[in-house]
Formats: sequence, C-alpha cells, structure tokens
Amino acid sequence: MKSTLLFLALATGLTITARDIDSSPLVSKKVICKPVLHLNSSSPDNQKFYDDAKNGRALTFGYFDFDSDRLNNYLDVTSSVNSKFDTHYMGISLDNYTNNGKHYDAITGLSFLIPQTVTAGPNDSLQMRLGGWHLTTSMFGYDIIPGEILTLAVAPAVSWGNLKMRREVAGEETKYKNPFVAPGGRAEFRITIGKFSIGARATYRYDLTHSLWKRKDDNMPLLPSYKNNGFAYFGYIGLSM
Repeated sequence: MKSTLLFLALATGLTITARDIDSSPLVSKKVICKPVLHLNSSSPDNQKFYDDAKNGRALTFGYFDFDSDRLNNYLDVTSSVNSKFDTHYMGISLDNYTNNGKHYDAITGLSFLIPQTVTAGPNDSLQMRLGGWHLTTSMFGYDIIPGEILTLAVAPAVSWGNLKMRREVAGEETKYKNPFVAPGGRAEFRITIGKFSIGARATYRYDLTHSLWKRKDDNMPLLPSYKNNGFAYFGYIGLSM
C-alpha cells in the first residue's frame, strides 16, 4: 500500500502526508492529496509568462548570400549567356516575433524568394530562373536589454528551405530542387513603441544536407553542386497583436 501511494505521488506530482498512510492492512483511511506541481499553461507561473509575452507580426525584406561562382562558371562553359546570377538573392516574408519584456525572445519567418532570371544571348535559347523559400526558426533567444521598448537578442537558429531552379531550352523546361537544413545563429535589434516596431536581423546558416540538385529525370543535365551556407540580413516593420 505504501509503495503504491508513493508511486502515484511521484507520477502525478501530489504530496501525501505520513498520517495519511497506515501500515496496517486492516485499517482503511481516506487519503488526502494536494497538488504541488503544475505542468500546464494554466499554472500561475506559466500563465504569467504568457500574459507578459507580446506577439507581433512583421513584414520583412531579406537579403541572402548566394555563392553563385560555380553556377556562373557552368553557364559560361555551356552557353553564351549575357547575364549572370548575383552573389545574393532576396526574399519577402511575414514573420512572427515574441518577447516577454524580460530576457526571452523568439522569431519565426517564412521568406519567399524574389525570382532571379539569367538569359542567354540572341543565338542561344537558354533561360534559367532561381526561386524557392526559406523558413527561419529561432525559439530560444536571449534579450540582452530587457524591457518593452528596446530588444537586443542573440539566439541559435535553424533555416529550412528549398531552392528551386527552372531551366528552359528551346521551349523545353526542366526543374531542379535543392532542399536544405542549416543550423546557425541570429542577432536582432528591435525598437517597439506602442503597437509598432521596426527592426533589423542578421542570421548565419550552415547547410548540413547534400549539395547536389535533385532532378526529376536522370536524363536532365547536371547542375554544379551547391551548399546553401552564408549570412542573411533582414529589415522589417511590425505590429504587436
């Protein structure tokens, strides 16, 4: 009987006083248990955190490093292109941010890349178009300047996404994908006045996935391998909810 009650106390977070347990199997007593541990959002401490936390939405413009040298060299060899891929690509996103006015800060941002197109000269019908998306998650940020107006946060971050390349020659189109998972870090500065905020963010990502572009058909031409490493820089305006 004692061991059963002790197990229930450990499993449920209840306190049982010594007088509530009788070692005699012939005596039956009512056991009075008091809850002492709350593991859900209705507990006072957790509820206070949720009440203090402020959520916001932000319209964000992003600038991502793009190591385009190998791809441009490939185009120089295979086609007479009259333009090249830039050393960056850009995206627009709608972000979510959370700060409890103390030291906790978190963001989630989904960026859709602004397409970038490279075309060949008048005697070559090649056209290549780069697009895709990025999802940045950073949930365990530390706000160095706690308070409601200024935020200066540093945090680990993970970027998830998929770069997409469309290759078209003489009206025939082929598609490639380069999905990635890239852990890294985030640094962010934000000014909040009332319900409005402006901010800037820098992240770094290190691609852990395979560098080859995935092809739908093995007969499609190979593209140079690519690892989506690098920095990204964001500027945004936001509204607290």
